[in-house]
Amino acid sequence: MVKKKNLICLLLVFAVVLFQPNFKDVDAADEQNGAQDYYDLPLCLPGYYATQPGDCLPLGPSQTINSLREQGFPYPLTSLPAAIPDPDLVRLPILVARIGSNETLVFASLEEAIGGSGTVIRTIPGGANNRYVAMIEQATSGNRTFVRLQSGGWVEATPLYSWPKWQGLEFFATPESDFGWTIDFTNSYNGPSFASGNSGVDYAKYDYFPVYNVVEAEGYEWFQVSPTEWIPSLKARQVVVDTTTPPEVEGGRWINIDLHNQTLAVYDNNELVFASLVATGSGELYSDPGTYRIYEMKEVDLMQGSYSSDRSDFYYLEGVPWQLYYNHAQAIHGIYWPAMLGFTQSHGCVNMFPGDAQWVYRWARVGDYVYLHDPSGKTPIPTPTPMGTPPQELFYPTETPVP
Repeated sequence: MVKKKNLICLLLVFAVVLFQPNFKDVDAADEQNGAQDYYDLPLCLPGYYATQPGDCLPLGPSQTINSLREQGFPYPLTSLPAAIPDPDLVRLPILVARIGSNETLVFASLEEAIGGSGTVIRTIPGGANNRYVAMIEQATSGNRTFVRLQSGGWVEATPLYSWPKWQGLEFFATPESDFGWTIDFTNSYNGPSFASGNSGVDYAKYDYFPVYNVVEAEGYEWFQVSPTEWIPSLKARQVVVDTTTPPEVEGGRWINIDLHNQTLAVYDNNELVFASLVATGSGELYSDPGTYRIYEMKEVDLMQGSYSSDRSDFYYLEGVPWQLYYNHAQAIHGIYWPAMLGFTQSHGCVNMFPGDAQWVYRWARVGDYVYLHDPSGKTPIPTPTPMGTPPQELFYPTETPVP
């Protein structure tokens, strides 16, 4: 009887347990099941995922890619959509030769030039700066070299058969990031500091690189050129890609000259099509900021003059190629004489190596806009002067009369 009662009690307890209502939190169960389902998903293929995908886990490599995107690095990392222009553009339209700093006599014949006496056609004033003449042939006498000038006559001179042949970049699409060039041999650094250590990657002079981030440190701008590399503005210049139409420019076609970074960029239909390093005016002869229009184009011409009353800075340059005048005596033009791009050094003009100057000359038209600006704000804004007159007095030494 007792056993029967015990059995009945056990059956009642079992029934209560078996049929007891389930009070477990339904939402918590669903959340647990969802989490379980989430972690059961496969890993996503490496890539950038702007939103959470529903069929894979963006972990591992995808996390790294997302982190790089947040730092400004696109995925995938690609090279600039650009190429070096046609190398034939570096050819000069005329042969040139360098003459000495003293007053130069131009003789009617080679024999008279060798002898140093005879019929003098004209004289070229002396000057401390570069002086070059356009030539069409040369001759030697002993260890001396003479050239026949395009304008006629003979002078003793040193023909120039080597000139800067470096070229900028021609773009077939506007890049997603800024970019730049080194202006001297340099290594990159592990961080934006000279104390961060050498990354082990070296860059030659005028190598180009992408720019993903810029910070200021230790008196310089630092360009992040890869996730682990930085280059200081001490040894580099940046092209800031900006397709926004500048002030006073109508249409989507202009030449952008950055006086702070010493770079030139050409925009056509609001797309970047060309960029290069330049050398603009220095000191009191700085290149004037402002928006201008090309008013004259010369394939090759003489440039001469002096801005000092004692004429100590007189220059005489025949055969200067690919001239685009946009602001009185200031022009964009090619240079064949020794120069360093990325630094201010001219009398106000925008100097380019011949290949780049010819590219811009072929692209340009009279009336095109030229926009000069200085993001640093250090270049003074000029006082407007009437078109057709130099921004300051320009002296031309008088040729010595021939007796």
